[in-house]
Amino acid sequence: MHTLIPADDARSGIDVSHTQAIKRWTAEILDLGDDDVVTVMESACVDPGCPLVESTIAVFGADGSTRRWKLTRQRYAIVRFIVEQALAQSPT
Repeated sequence: MHTLIPADDARSGIDVSHTQAIKRWTAEILDLGDDDVVTVMESACVDPGCPLVESTIAVFGADGSTRRWKLTRQRYAIVRFIVEQALAQSPT
């Protein structure tokens, strides 16, 4: 059975500094402003044929726009090159 991945904190075992790096890479690659917000989350997928865990990078623009990219891997496996490839694609 799928379960949700716990939020970033000491009990979850997720490296918060790696999540911050993904946010920083996203902001650098997209040349975002200080008022734009980047979130990174990891979730379980229950749809048939989708990966058990996927990560989502979302950008909430200061202008009210929202863009999302889904990556079919866990957050700890995301490196800058993967972020570059994902952001080169159209957001969902």
